[in-house]
Amino acid sequence: MQASYQSDERDNSPSDDETSSECDSEESEEEEEDDSYSDTQADEESEEDAYQLRRQQLGLRTRPRGRVNYNEEKIIPAEAPLKGFQKLNNTESWESNTARRSRLGYSANDKFLWSDISATSPTSCDDSDRSDPIFPPPTMGFPGVPPPNPRNNIVEEYLSPDDAYYVEDYSAFKRLSDEEKVEVVAREAQDNGMEKPLGWNVSFHYNPHVEYHHFGSSHPMKPWRLTLTKQLVVAYGLEYTMDLYTPRPANFGELALFHDREYLEYLSKITPQNAQPEDPQYISYGFGGDSNDCPVFDGLWNYVSLYSGASMSAAWNLLNKQSDIAINWSGGLHHAKKNLASGFCYVNDIVIAIQLLLTQHQRVLYIDIDVHHGDGVEQAFESTDRVFTLSYHKYGIDRHGYPFFPGTGNINETGPHDPINRGKGHSLNIPIDDGIDDAQYKHLFSTITSAVVEKYNPQAIVLQSGADSLGGDRLGRFNLNIKAHGFCIETVKRFNRPLLLIGGGGYTPRNVARTWCHETAVCVSATLHNELPAHIPYIQAFQGAENGHGVLYPDLHNVKRHDNLNSDANISKLIERATENLRYLEGAPSVVCNTKGIAEEEIMKVREMVDQELEDEANDREMLGVEVARRKRERNVGGRAERGLR
Repeated sequence: MQASYQSDERDNSPSDDETSSECDSEESEEEEEDDSYSDTQADEESEEDAYQLRRQQLGLRTRPRGRVNYNEEKIIPAEAPLKGFQKLNNTESWESNTARRSRLGYSANDKFLWSDISATSPTSCDDSDRSDPIFPPPTMGFPGVPPPNPRNNIVEEYLSPDDAYYVEDYSAFKRLSDEEKVEVVAREAQDNGMEKPLGWNVSFHYNPHVEYHHFGSSHPMKPWRLTLTKQLVVAYGLEYTMDLYTPRPANFGELALFHDREYLEYLSKITPQNAQPEDPQYISYGFGGDSNDCPVFDGLWNYVSLYSGASMSAAWNLLNKQSDIAINWSGGLHHAKKNLASGFCYVNDIVIAIQLLLTQHQRVLYIDIDVHHGDGVEQAFESTDRVFTLSYHKYGIDRHGYPFFPGTGNINETGPHDPINRGKGHSLNIPIDDGIDDAQYKHLFSTITSAVVEKYNPQAIVLQSGADSLGGDRLGRFNLNIKAHGFCIETVKRFNRPLLLIGGGGYTPRNVARTWCHETAVCVSATLHNELPAHIPYIQAFQGAENGHGVLYPDLHNVKRHDNLNSDANISKLIERATENLRYLEGAPSVVCNTKGIAEEEIMKVREMVDQELEDEANDREMLGVEVARRKRERNVGGRAERGLR
């Protein structure tokens, strides 16, 4: 008998000659079946018990009772109809077959068979029992492992199911049931030591619909990089270490917390079909132009609502103290202005999230490690001292002879120059030249960021982790490796402040996914194996010499390497200039935005101080009035005397 389920690597099916000879020998074997059954049953039960015990020792679940359908790869309840079982029209034949099964020790609920066996079983043997083939107990098969031929007892070709949950590629993983896929990921998480961190909570905010949008085939922004990131995070088992949230899209009113309503109305209605490049609004709102950085594509409004909603969801988690670190890799679009799309950014989710944080936190520090200056966020908060912006970015002339986008962010740009403006001195820009390496960047970041935190004393931190500062990026000009980029997250995490971690730029999707997966692991203090899990759906995106040899941490120093124009002396001077700029920063502002979390006695003290100040001012005015009246009387006395003398 031949099963239709065949393996590409093993074929234990007998030939036609073997089948016919086996059929001839079956009649003699049938006569001895009654006598040998008791011994066979004992051997099979012993084998089954040993097998189940071994699976428990290996940490695998025991085999479920029921039939295993190898076409559909799922467990079928024993009471379900038998697929592939041809019921005979003759009732007596059915009964005789049932009697035979009872005689062999199989109950009505113990029907273990390959579901597709009857469709391809040979009919050369004249045996009425062919319609109900009896197979050995379930120890001989397991989902994902080709079943051995029951009539071939070659020992060396027995296929052990013990390692069935260790898949070699995604095609094998895809054939598993949903339950078995979860088991594979759980085993990967166990191998990587994935556990929820003790002492802090991390939340992961992601709506999968955001990854389906497309800027255009030639556009460098690829939202499907989020697909790769999600697959790596799940494949390593990081989902077991975090609280997972699927946020709702932001609505019009929430986006209007920062953006101009007319701009949002235009953004919500524009489509590739109704866009008019000659329309003055089309140009004034940042669409079109020679570069077409911000194209109009299908689902644009849905896209901006999704990534903005995820950033808002993360901010709310921090405010409600449900999370100590909240992650949204789909956000971080830092170039968008109040009524202007810019640099692939249409809505500035960062500004909206910071506005939410300011409802309970007095001071928020915004850190930007994208290769481009975070001009949109800096401009939005240039008139307040409650937000300090710190940006590390490339500054200078690009390879085409133009200022590197957006052309702002020099060391002397520290906010407004008007001394009355509260935002003066609350921006710190760190302009970096081409080719900075790991050691220089880590020294620069740790020194300056630590000084800012000590001076400004923020109550919450927002970190934009743009991955275009990696080596080999399509638009970037730095030579950073993945772990050097992740060092920034490690440094900020040590400050023990509520942290909102968001994405940003990054135009080599495979390396963006690697970086954000690594930085997710940093947030939960997990260590990942360098070799990528085999069951990643798009594993080919990471394989080959040009894609990183299938590892998580390829050497990016040798990929599209840029000449390092940053000497150690220049880095030292940059640190000195930044430290000098911090000297002019006044002490941390003491604005209280609301009374949540403030003790009642503290409120009463503040009220008494205010009342006392008002009383002192009233007394001063009264004393001033008395003094003015006295002087007026003195002047009038002299005047009256002179008039009287005349």
